Amino acid sequence: MDKHKFALNMPEGTGLMTYLGKGEKGLLGRSPVPGKSIYGLTVEEGRLVVPPELEKKLGLTPGACLEVTLDHGRVEIQPNIHSLNRLYIEPTSRCNLSCRTCIRNSWDEPTGDMDMEVFDRLVGQLPRFPHIESVMFGGFGEPTAHRHILDMIHAVKALGLRAEITTNATLLDDRLIDGLLGERLDTLWISLDGTTEESFNKVRPGAGLSRVLENLDRLAQRNGRDGHVIDIGIAFVVMKTNLGDVKHLDRLARSVGARRILVSHVLPYSEAMEKEMLCLQTLTLETFTFAPGKTELSLPRIDVNNTTKETLFSLFQGFENLTFMGNRIAVDARRCRFIHDRSSFVRWDGQVSPCMGLLHSHKTYLYGLERRVRSHSFGDLRTEDLFDIWNSKVYADFRDKVKAFDYSPCHVCGGCSLLETNEEDCYGNKFPACGGCLWAQGIIQCP
Repeated sequence: MDKHKFALNMPEGTGLMTYLGKGEKGLLGRSPVPGKSIYGLTVEEGRLVVPPELEKKLGLTPGACLEVTLDHGRVEIQPNIHSLNRLYIEPTSRCNLSCRTCIRNSWDEPTGDMDMEVFDRLVGQLPRFPHIESVMFGGFGEPTAHRHILDMIHAVKALGLRAEITTNATLLDDRLIDGLLGERLDTLWISLDGTTEESFNKVRPGAGLSRVLENLDRLAQRNGRDGHVIDIGIAFVVMKTNLGDVKHLDRLARSVGARRILVSHVLPYSEAMEKEMLCLQTLTLETFTFAPGKTELSLPRIDVNNTTKETLFSLFQGFENLTFMGNRIAVDARRCRFIHDRSSFVRWDGQVSPCMGLLHSHKTYLYGLERRVRSHSFGDLRTEDLFDIWNSKVYADFRDKVKAFDYSPCHVCGGCSLLETNEEDCYGNKFPACGGCLWAQGIIQCP
């Protein structure tokens, strides 16, 4: 029996003339809301028939168990976390910059480039994963510094997968731009931590905002010329130094042709960086987290102006269960996005790690206390296959454990000696103990 997919085009939203008045062009001809898809499920002989594309997105395999949540009349289906969907590859841990915000400032490990034999071995194994959709070239180095980065993108695209990359954009010369377009790169994430030359240079000394914008302008002039368009996103690390720049990000995004902006807090690898954070109260009071059992307050759409600002500020600051028309603004803290997104990481030297936080050993600071985080690997691609590593019992058990996230709340407590490392916690969890992970608390986020 054929399976059918029903796609419904969703409008961008209301206020069309307002958007056009702000300089948005071509809005009427746009595709559905980015990131939103609607599928139709049919029932045949008492069984749900799932469209093939949705099968891939849910990670359906014989015996797979999907978690279904009912909440306020909505049904949410979580995909099978044991089906690899997105792979991060770190081409190199080297970088041509020394940014103030970079975790590499706390390293005491060697840097290097991924050997092409390791990469070729890895790519040759990807067809064994039926649910994989994309490969992100990223990590803690500058991917475009690898001399074979275009060959890597070519190999991924040859498999029919999406290829993404994150870059500081300082090396985007004409050759590289033409190469990225020629290889049909899907998404380019640009790290921009300032909207003025002054604020940008405070975070990224030596990079030069004007230099980066010139590179991006050359990309914009070529982008789409041959029919292929690279989707542009901005990754912005916010801290006290550049907080005022956030309100200008939309203008910056339009100037470089970006459609998405992702804001993260700084990873506090030193006491100075911890003092730059804008989330210490959020961590201790667990602001913007839902509190089961407490009263829920549902607001309608409301003006945001001088009349309402005091009331809205008070609600945002102290009312955990705040919704707009039943839509929560709270997030699920104590939740590992990398596990729920079915991701895995391959370090430059072939080590397979479950997440960004365990990719490299590093230091972080919380409440003035140093925390030493030891990296963790489930296998080495120089001697093992990724398929075997991913499907090993120890890796599968780890995914189940992190999904449940029964770790001690080190981000709230921040007092005992167990906070000093990720070796164990007061709930009895052994290495790697994830309770103090800032990615899992919704503080750090990556493309």
